[in-house]
Formats: sequence, structure tokens, C-alpha cells
Amino acid sequence: MSAGGWLLVETLAEDLAPTLVAVDAHARDWLPPSRWPRAIGTARARLLREAVRRCQERGASTRDVVGDTLVLTEPVRCAFGGVHGVQVWTGPVDEPVRPRRRVAAWDWDSVTELAHHGPGLEELVFAREPEHVRVIRTPPDAFGRMVRFDGRVEYFAMATELVPGGRWQGQVDMLGDDECPRRFQMITRARPGPRRVSALMHAIPELDDDAAAVDPDITMLRAVSQHSGVGVGLILLSSGLIYEWAGDPPPPLDRWAVERPTVDPIDLAALRAACADVAHHPGTSRRLALRVRFAETPWIRANAELVTITTAATGHGLLRVWSDDPPEPG
Repeated sequence: MSAGGWLLVETLAEDLAPTLVAVDAHARDWLPPSRWPRAIGTARARLLREAVRRCQERGASTRDVVGDTLVLTEPVRCAFGGVHGVQVWTGPVDEPVRPRRRVAAWDWDSVTELAHHGPGLEELVFAREPEHVRVIRTPPDAFGRMVRFDGRVEYFAMATELVPGGRWQGQVDMLGDDECPRRFQMITRARPGPRRVSALMHAIPELDDDAAAVDPDITMLRAVSQHSGVGVGLILLSSGLIYEWAGDPPPPLDRWAVERPTVDPIDLAALRAACADVAHHPGTSRRLALRVRFAETPWIRANAELVTITTAATGHGLLRVWSDDPPEPG
């Protein structure tokens, strides 16, 4: 491989060696340092190892000249201030440097079920205006913007199990606030210690030629759900996590679309039991009553119906929610 071009190295897990995951727009399959010499040449691999180490230690951009080679690094920071990835340029000193790749990071906390978006993530992925950018989001804020996610099943299995060494990477298409789809290489690792999934989003517009090939089942489900008059959530049966609202819940449950409410512990246990039950009995449904409350609100009684679905794959379900009653006193 010739010199020049931006290399993307993920550093998502502190206890694992960094791996090369992209060369310019081309994905690489978790190449460990031992395989870098064969992929990019011995000399360039040595420069890459040192560059990544320096960038991680300093937590800042670096510029070094080694002989007649220019080495540049750019850290990809997460919401917690750590370095989730390093972009590296190596090339002749006298050649122009190409614009670096557009990369940002995020983390999902499995305990709080909230995502933490790193600097520039929302501007990159959602084409979001600065005044609308937030650091903390619920899963539906992100997954509801996915118009193509071919690895949905494998990703959620990794994110649910959170076993050491768990990882997933692939291509996803995201719909921005401007209604334009954008393609990304999504690189994710399970982090069992802090109970998180950590990730990089790498923009690859060069590969978006078939962006119109969206998942027809999910597209139809969203279209129908948005006119059903009830909230329709896609839910993981293994954990009870609602990761997308195909149709937003109606008032007084409408805040559920953008906020993770507190669910009465007894009702939450019943929901999780129902998820386990329908997972073992596909084609069945369960009716439940859930008491939920949002920040600074009284309890609200919600009706719910849980069914399994086949559009996303086994292990996923639909939770329909609505409320016939006004909020209860706190």
C-alpha cells in the first residue's frame, strides 16, 4: 500500500490493543498491530504504532517529521474526555495533506440506557444546528434516524450481552435533520467493566451510491405506526429496552419519545417477564398496565400491548402504548 491517506485506528477499550479499522474510505476488519506491517508496510506500521501511542498519551493532535516523512495525528474524543480513536496521516513531507476524515464518538450506558455523544457527533451524523445539539440522548433519538441498518440483530446481541471482546462494525445510513441520508462506518466495542458500548462513526460518503436501498419492512412499519394514534416502540425482548419509537406516544406520554421515564418497579418487572414470555412463544401478545413518570411529573397510567415481530428478527418486539387517563397525583 502506498504512503499517504488517512488511517483510522480505534482505541475504544483501554484493556485491548488498538486496531486499524479504515484506510481512507475503505473499512479494515479489526487489524491488530501484529498485522499492520503486511497491510501497510513495515516502516509505515512502525510509524503508526508510535503515532497512536503519542496521541493517546498527550490526548491532543501531534505533528512529527521522521526523516522525510510527515506524521500527523488527530484524536477522536468521547463525551467523557477520553480518546476513542486516532486518525493518522503518514506521507512525504513535500506532498500536500488531504483533508482528514470526519469521525466522531459515542458511548451507550447500559445501566442508565442513555447515550453520550462526543464532540461533533450530532453535527456530523444528524447535520444538526449547534443550538439543537445535546450530549445525552435516549436510544430512540439515534435509532429512529436509521434508514438502513443491515447488522441490527448482530449489533443488539453484542450490546445486550456485553461480553469481553464483544464487537461489531458495519455500514449504517442515518437521516439528518435536513432529511438527507448519510452513510457511516459504525465501529463498536462492548466494555463489560463500565457496562457500556463505545463507538466511532466514520463518514463514508464515497460509498453511499445505494443509499436508497432502505429496509422496506422498517420503512413500512414506521409509516403505519405514525398514523396509528398510539405509541409504537421497537423493544429488545432480552432486556426490555425500547430502542426506537416507530410512532411517537400520544399525550400525556409524548415525552417518552425523547426521555427515558421512571417505570414503577413492579410494572417494570412485569414488562420484562412478559418480554421473556413472548420471546419463547412467538406470535403471542401480552397486555400490561404500566405506571411511568417523567422528570418533575406525577405518575401516568399507560396501557401497553406487547407482541413479537419478524421485521427486525427474532428477539425483537413491538410495544404499543397509550393512556386513557389523566396524570395521577404525585
